[in-house]
Amino acid sequence: MKTRRGSLKSGCVIVAFWAVSVVTAQTQEPRQMAGQAYRGARFVEGILDPDGARIPAPPPGHPRLYLRAEHVAQLQQRLKDPVLRTIVERLESQAKKSLQSKVEWDAVQYLVTRSTGLGRATIESALPLLQKCMLADRQDACRETGRMMVTGAIVYDWCYDLLTVAQKEVFIQELVRLAKTQECGYPPTRQGSVTGHSSEAMIMRDMLSAGIAIYDEFPEMYRLAAGRFFREHLPARNWFYDGHAYHQGDSYGPHRYSWDTYPLWIFDRLGVGNVYNPEQASVPYLWIYTTRPDGQRLRAGDTFAHGAPRGRPWGQYIGTVLTASYYGDGILLDQYERQGGSGGNETIFEFLWRDPMLQRKSIHTLPFSRYFGAPFGWMVARTGWDQDAVIAEMKINEYNFVNHQHLDAGAFQIYYKGALAIDSGLYSGSSGAYGSPHCMNYYWRTIAHNSLLIYDPGEEFGRRGYGNDGGQRLPNGRSEARDLSVLLAPENGYHTGKVLAQGFGPDPQTPDFTLLQGEITDAYSRKVREVKRSFVFLNLRNPQVPAAMVVFDRVVSADPGFRKYWLLHTLEEPHVDSVSAAVNCTQHGYSGRLVLDVLLPTASNAHLAKVGGPGKEFWVFGQNYSNDVNPQRLKRSSIETGAWRIELSPKSAGAEDLFLNVMQITDSQSSARWPVRRLDAGERVGCVIDGPEVVWVVLVRKDGQRSTELSRFTVPGQSPARMLVTDLWPGRWNARREGSAEILELFANEDSGVAWFEGHTGTWILSR
Repeated sequence: MKTRRGSLKSGCVIVAFWAVSVVTAQTQEPRQMAGQAYRGARFVEGILDPDGARIPAPPPGHPRLYLRAEHVAQLQQRLKDPVLRTIVERLESQAKKSLQSKVEWDAVQYLVTRSTGLGRATIESALPLLQKCMLADRQDACRETGRMMVTGAIVYDWCYDLLTVAQKEVFIQELVRLAKTQECGYPPTRQGSVTGHSSEAMIMRDMLSAGIAIYDEFPEMYRLAAGRFFREHLPARNWFYDGHAYHQGDSYGPHRYSWDTYPLWIFDRLGVGNVYNPEQASVPYLWIYTTRPDGQRLRAGDTFAHGAPRGRPWGQYIGTVLTASYYGDGILLDQYERQGGSGGNETIFEFLWRDPMLQRKSIHTLPFSRYFGAPFGWMVARTGWDQDAVIAEMKINEYNFVNHQHLDAGAFQIYYKGALAIDSGLYSGSSGAYGSPHCMNYYWRTIAHNSLLIYDPGEEFGRRGYGNDGGQRLPNGRSEARDLSVLLAPENGYHTGKVLAQGFGPDPQTPDFTLLQGEITDAYSRKVREVKRSFVFLNLRNPQVPAAMVVFDRVVSADPGFRKYWLLHTLEEPHVDSVSAAVNCTQHGYSGRLVLDVLLPTASNAHLAKVGGPGKEFWVFGQNYSNDVNPQRLKRSSIETGAWRIELSPKSAGAEDLFLNVMQITDSQSSARWPVRRLDAGERVGCVIDGPEVVWVVLVRKDGQRSTELSRFTVPGQSPARMLVTDLWPGRWNARREGSAEILELFANEDSGVAWFEGHTGTWILSR
């Protein structure tokens, strides 16, 4: 377990709050988990919220919001610290432009100087701000009224000794009024605690902060906000943090995760310690691994970060630096700085909580592959951290959290010198708003991703406005789960897949292969009997062809007449032949190329076609769900909508179909393309990629079941070979090449079930 740094000066103990919550997550109701988890922690004092959840009592005295007396003593030094200098300058600049920022900055100065005149002036400035703050008639306006609650809470708590009884009453009155403008309501009973707006600032920062400030005079707000957090928000996060990822995509993911980090610091500064599962420390690594050399991220979910100018890295919000500081992680700090830091009205929290002693550690020290486990089941593989890195993302989606997560179980993406295999569609434009026809029928749906369709012409998707894309069902009608118990209840259908195998090696730092296999049958309706997908990413270590990805699928439909489609989305028009295709990315100075070889269905049964172009960019079985973007915005932003896809489908109807595809990654200026052939070996099938110096072999079982059976296969040619055999029963295996007495002793572990070995081409026998 990593230790934290930034808050060690508080003298608090890192409590074991998270431990009981994680252990009981599979068996207990969220309310029971919260109570048991609290009883396992070493709080000095506990209270009950109105619904019976145990929560820590705020300590007596002020200040206690965001900092305590020992932290106040450090403020003078923090104002002078060279590491924090740019943050201080930003706060000073903001104070000159915004009265709200000035009030907060003056409150900081009051803590440092204890100037009675300054403190009283700060109070007198804050009260009219709160009184004049009204909920505007526009979307998400409550974020502004919620942020004003923070300003009021800061002044109330930090200038507490100067407040009159009458002023306290006005502050409380206004804070309650502003709380009632929040979407969660006051009392905060609306919306969900797993996703949605109530999983952002309104409860976890704004209402919680105000409640702590006014607790002595008006304990209700704290008990309501903290009670819901400990009852609902915390158990859900402590459960999914074990997967080291976040479920809301490339933009809302880091955005919403940042709100999670406020209770981390708020309760720590109250003297409680860490209320979270410490696996939280690894969540921002998802965005490290999916960050492209151009500073953008692989697309996932509803993307709004693409509005950033092209050439400017996408920021990761304040949550990354707050996590880095709390857990003492220099790699996260390095990523945060590389992506441009954060700003806006969150700057004051970076000033208060950033650890200036923490040193950056280069992301180049990280392994090239990383697995993000249950409840996600995602793998990201890279060939490096430099400008020429190939990046591949593979997804199973053990759970689908809906909201800003898409129906993309089994999807993959590939980047090399540009986006080659992409997520298609757009979360903006003429028809890209949340709930628009483009979102409901294309962007959110499976058809916009590199996954599988099984088209039942009679299928209905259960909610008005959702057409038939042939893809995955809507979990719980695509309604957000209120809490963890709703998410985990099987009848609600949020469970969509299961990882069958995962791993990489043989070198864990710079692996040759990265494997992810899973079953995604549950992601679809009863139109399917079984859907399994296997990914193998190969780091070929060749400058001409640096990587390849092998994707194998077994699809069994309930009706042989339901047509199956294998999808590959592209930015630019692909060049398609009968059983192969090439995709270039040449726009905006990029120069990547993806070459596709179809090995299954066989050439006589394979129908390979391209779909897209003007009027068909977002085509769904006879209808284009158009979404246009202002040409000037498209030119200057990092928007990548896609306009083309490759569809592979069997010509002949059948209940069971197998797909085996190999994608080589190269440069559009290069003519490099290695020969690829199918390898048949009884119950196994695979591919041979014939490199100029090394032959690469991947062999999988057709049924996706782990087996103890002997395997015999022949690798043609005279070159050295690197071979990966999957779906093996865990334990010891032997590999022998015919004509040689040498026996290679191999071990297939439980997680991956693979054997990796090297030798000469020829006939090999793999046995127990």
